[in-house]
Amino acid sequence: MPTTYEALMRLREENVRYRYEERDTLLYAVSIGMGRDPLNEKELHYVYENYPLRVVPTQAVVVARQKLIWDVGLDVGQFLHGEQRLTLHRPLPRAATLLADAWISEVYDKGPGKGCVIQLDGVVRDADGGLPLFDWMSLIVARGDGGVGGPSGKVPAPHPMPTRKPDLVATAETRRDQPLLYRLNGDRNLVHVDPKVARDAGFHTPILHGACTYAVAAREVLAHVCDYDHTRVHSCDVRFSAPVFPGEHVETQIWVDGEAVSFRARSVERDVIVLDHGHCGLKPSTLTAASPT
Repeated sequence: MPTTYEALMRLREENVRYRYEERDTLLYAVSIGMGRDPLNEKELHYVYENYPLRVVPTQAVVVARQKLIWDVGLDVGQFLHGEQRLTLHRPLPRAATLLADAWISEVYDKGPGKGCVIQLDGVVRDADGGLPLFDWMSLIVARGDGGVGGPSGKVPAPHPMPTRKPDLVATAETRRDQPLLYRLNGDRNLVHVDPKVARDAGFHTPILHGACTYAVAAREVLAHVCDYDHTRVHSCDVRFSAPVFPGEHVETQIWVDGEAVSFRARSVERDVIVLDHGHCGLKPSTLTAASPT
């Protein structure tokens, strides 16, 4: 039976327990390119547990990976990540047990043959004490599932971008095998690894995870604006505009306006914007020499 708007809007998970370990924190950092220069001591804080270990803020999007819409009759092979929003209430611990809620806030239907956009929201708490760690929102473009019903209005407006030239630009190389490493964080969508699945989805080769591109760009903000101080990152939002093909160089353009940082990213080889309307909200540092994370 085809999935309906009403059935999607009833989907909800509450108090789902997740656990990530120090090993997962190290893997995530390496999978987004931290530690490519093993003599960069500022990056060693993210890939070597004795420095002491810090946690890349965008790791939040993988530590409580819900499966709310993955087994309800939707064409998962046609999913694309449309937008990601993240608000951190405090830095992620190097390892933790979590309790997570997730639900569908809205489904924007473009009509039969045109797909729909599903807005998922969630809150995640530390199971030890119940204090909130972060909130998130994702927009999933379900290209094969138009006609489910629901409103046809516009999705939430993204962050407006500055019109001046960027204040700084940073370029990072992605590896051809990077999807094979990044998928070990939990996103096993075959479009990122199986050439046939990628071709069936309209790509000539498997594509890099959008959440990995998001992390690569956010890492540039962390490095060049925050001087690798993870405690300064309060939020990180972005809209995905095109896929990255593994092996391409990602150029991140950054605008700094006090505690508001705007960013976008492009594929250097194709001169295509791959991330747009990026925004990182910053706050004063809480990092001290004795900080355990």
